[in-house]
Amino acid sequence: MDLRRKTLIIYGVSLLCILVTFWAITQLIVLGSYVALEEQTTSQNMDRFMNALREDRSELETLVRVLAPRDDTYTFMRDRNPKYLESTFGNETLLNRRISFVVFANTTGQIFSARAFDLQRGVEVALPDVVADMVTGNSALRTFNQTNSSTTGIMVLSDGPVMVASAPITTGDYRSVVRGTLVVGRYLDDTEIQRMARLTSLRLQLLPASSGLVPAEVRSTFTSEGGTDDILIQPLPDNTIAGYTVIRDLYGAPALVVRTDMPRTIYSQGVATLQFFVLCFVALVIVFGVVFFYFLEWSVLSPLSRLGQDVAEIGMTRNLAARLPPGEGDDELTHLAENINRTLEALERAQLQIQRSEEKNRALVNAMPDTMFQINHPGISEGFSSAEAAEMAEKAIGEVAGRQLEDIAETYELLSPVPPRDELPVLAPGETILRPFIFEFKATVSGAVRYFEVRIVRSGEGEALAIVREITDRKRAEAELEEYRSHLEDLVSARTAELSRTNEQLRQEILARRLYEEQKRKAFEQIEKNIEQFAILGDHIRNPLTVIVGLSDLIQDATAKKIVDQARIIDGIINQLDQGWIESEKVREFLKKYYSDERKGL
Repeated sequence: MDLRRKTLIIYGVSLLCILVTFWAITQLIVLGSYVALEEQTTSQNMDRFMNALREDRSELETLVRVLAPRDDTYTFMRDRNPKYLESTFGNETLLNRRISFVVFANTTGQIFSARAFDLQRGVEVALPDVVADMVTGNSALRTFNQTNSSTTGIMVLSDGPVMVASAPITTGDYRSVVRGTLVVGRYLDDTEIQRMARLTSLRLQLLPASSGLVPAEVRSTFTSEGGTDDILIQPLPDNTIAGYTVIRDLYGAPALVVRTDMPRTIYSQGVATLQFFVLCFVALVIVFGVVFFYFLEWSVLSPLSRLGQDVAEIGMTRNLAARLPPGEGDDELTHLAENINRTLEALERAQLQIQRSEEKNRALVNAMPDTMFQINHPGISEGFSSAEAAEMAEKAIGEVAGRQLEDIAETYELLSPVPPRDELPVLAPGETILRPFIFEFKATVSGAVRYFEVRIVRSGEGEALAIVREITDRKRAEAELEEYRSHLEDLVSARTAELSRTNEQLRQEILARRLYEEQKRKAFEQIEKNIEQFAILGDHIRNPLTVIVGLSDLIQDATAKKIVDQARIIDGIINQLDQGWIESEKVREFLKKYYSDERKGL
């Protein structure tokens, strides 16, 4: 598969993923917002109807709260004055206020007076029995916590739902005893529903909560224990949406379910908008893809295809001197062509170097004095043991000697021993021993002793390279060198003995010289000691002599004169001794200098 097909597949898969993701996002977010807006609109419409219904109930409740606590109503419960009914609840009043019936009940629940009116025909009719039963049978309509309170709600009768309101009948100050209950009602028939539909601009239906026309899911939601009063919304198959809410009776039980149907214009507009947007997006992506592939083909794929063809042609011709044409611009393909040209240049140089190396190696092999040949051995795979190498070396010696080893077995000897197997290197899987095995042999060939060195190294699968070199001259040189080394050792031993004797004589002379020096040092020290004692002796003689001369001068006789003369003679002798000491000091300095110089010379 070429790069174009891969690019098309990648682009197609990416486009498909983008479209699926975009469609999912529009369905979940954008279209979901339209659905939420539609549901919000439906809820608002349902709230408008419920508000209108609450206003009607509030109107009835306001009516009974105004008319029940009045003095004339309180009086009517005693005298049944027909003028009160005509003035307060006349036909025109009932028609204008859309009141279907008015019932006055006493405190025991019995109907005291009543009046009914057919709003569709505009005529007074008899009070329906179901209404009378509702008033007498529902204490909730007649039970109040306070005299100024009231009750309103929806009741479902056999002839249809009805909206009722009731209040206790008392005086205007609410202080009198309650004489009964005023109950007014309005049938929620088709006419009333149509009026409310026109008022709210809705399509409305009032269905009994237990009716089969109510969807089971909605009915169970409203009628179940702990049911909700929230507005439920359900899309319908005919591109409409229905909203449902419950109306509860005086006892809090579900009485009616209100249904309103609306065309799904918002949803349809959202779907149409999304479809148009998706089509525009797809068209834009296709146009972008065409432009993208055009520029991709022009800038990448075509140059890359030409580059691949040029490289394939160079590979087929094996012409490493060929070069790719330089690219235009400063992009990756241009750099790739430059790198390929540099690689071809490096390969060309390497090929030239290999050729030169092969020529040098061929010349070197031709100039080598050694014999080199291949030996086949089935045991050579990843490596071979030294024993196998020694066996191949024996074959190589036989090839060089031109004879079978069995013919020269008595003169054939392996000089270098084969290493034991436990000293061989341990091969890892796939590892190959590249170091050569080296062996030396001695053989008698044509009556002459000749020495050979054989190097065995693995050169391929089942093959080994053997290099045989005759080392006879080297062995002879080694023997001569060994002989010369032995002679040299004898000369060194003799010279070493002579040097030992000379060293001993020098040692004796050094000991004698040291003894002489020691005696001379002691004599010099004795001379210094005598000179010092001689100087001290003159002073010791001169001091008593001075005393004798002094005493003789005190005596002043002939004996004293003789003593003085003798003292002078002695003093002259001492002076001569002093002169001799001075001379001895010079001699000592001379000896000291000479002795010191001599010691430095040693």
